[in-house]
Amino acid sequence: MNCPYCDNEIVSEDATFCPKCGKSLAPEEEMQQESIEVQQKQPELVLVAAMLTIIAAVFIASIGYIGVYQYQVLLDAWGSSLASEFLGFLIFGFVDIIGAAFALVGGMFMLKRKRLKISFLGVVSLLVSVFVTYITIIQYQYGFTDILLFSEVSVFIFSILSGIVLFTSKTEFT
Repeated sequence: MNCPYCDNEIVSEDATFCPKCGKSLAPEEEMQQESIEVQQKQPELVLVAAMLTIIAAVFIASIGYIGVYQYQVLLDAWGSSLASEFLGFLIFGFVDIIGAAFALVGGMFMLKRKRLKISFLGVVSLLVSVFVTYITIIQYQYGFTDILLFSEVSVFIFSILSGIVLFTSKTEFT
């Protein structure tokens, strides 16, 4: 058998690559089938990254809403004289809501496989929101940090996984 590309004689009948030029000796149909299978697996990764980002954005938006709501409730109960004590709720509430908005936009761009940088910005905004919430809770020494931090850990894990999956499937973006 001879190589169809360089006409080199190939001794082994089981050879899949030409030893001289390195080209594949597999039938063209088989190679096309393999490339189709690889192309079908990659878009699923982008979908996974988008779903992780969107789920994490919903979590962080919920935590942000709870922070803003808690600020208002405490302000109504204790009066404006202690407003500075409750300011941490307002800070992490707004940061989380803004971070969730960026993450949702990034997740939507991931679904469309467009604007890779904006998609990464969405993931980074989730991570920033997690760290701002953590620092604010520690700084103001609120009593229920374990509950909030448990939710923040899930957002952190989702956003890290989303970033990793997004990075591995960045070739799918236009």
